[in-house]
Amino acid sequence: MERFDWREELKAYQEDRTSGAMALASQAARIIEGWAQTASADQVEDFRSELEGLLQAILRAHPDMAPPLHVAEAARRAVREAADPAAARAGLISALQRFRHQLEAHEKAAARHAASLLRSARTILTHSRSGLVARALAFTAEKGRSLQVLCPVAEPGGEGRRMFEEVAAMGHTAILLPDLVAMHWLPQVDLVLVGADAWDEEGIVNKIGTLPLAVLARAFQRPFFVVATSEKRWPAGVGPHPARAGRPLPLAGEEIPWFEFVPRSYLTGLILEDGVYLSG
Repeated sequence: MERFDWREELKAYQEDRTSGAMALASQAARIIEGWAQTASADQVEDFRSELEGLLQAILRAHPDMAPPLHVAEAARRAVREAADPAAARAGLISALQRFRHQLEAHEKAAARHAASLLRSARTILTHSRSGLVARALAFTAEKGRSLQVLCPVAEPGGEGRRMFEEVAAMGHTAILLPDLVAMHWLPQVDLVLVGADAWDEEGIVNKIGTLPLAVLARAFQRPFFVVATSEKRWPAGVGPHPARAGRPLPLAGEEIPWFEFVPRSYLTGLILEDGVYLSG
């Protein structure tokens, strides 16, 4: 069995710019669990302090994604009342294992609800690379149905290329298109299905380019659905999502923002593990 080096995994996690929020949350939980198994603090206060340092490193790596925030909160709760390092370690590992199990169950349920919306579709458009969208398409393929899936490249980052490859491997007809070209074909799709890195009652946060798609989908009267889970809900206690703040135009050489906010009014519905919530 290959040894799990949490330090190497943390470095890979910090450099990862292609994985979705759910995959990163699961990886964050595994990193914390790996750290807990080797932590050598003699006092429970030191254990909590070292854990908090690790959590901050995890959260700084992907500040736009909600699931790692829920991982961190689950970890903090698990050690809050521990009497000694041994109890903290055992409680933390157990809590992280439950979190990952729940994450998997919620992801599977949400993807199945999304797949049910695809039963009458022939052509859909997605954006960026969403593990939940990919899983919904995999469920559809398992039922013997093949869809035509338009995959914008999704620059910066180009995650749409990975989505295109995954969808094609499932047996669907995947079409990789430049971002603006994909928008040109929007009137011909049956629906748009995208993921989200965070959501709240007022809207969602996803890869930049999602808002123009949502605006055009509304203009062309194309259904626009977002698939997520409760772990992607942005915690109210941490303040507004960074994408909600106004950003100045980037200057030459500055990094372009990768995420943007889409108001709930542009969504046809939000798909979660317990069903589909249509927008009013």
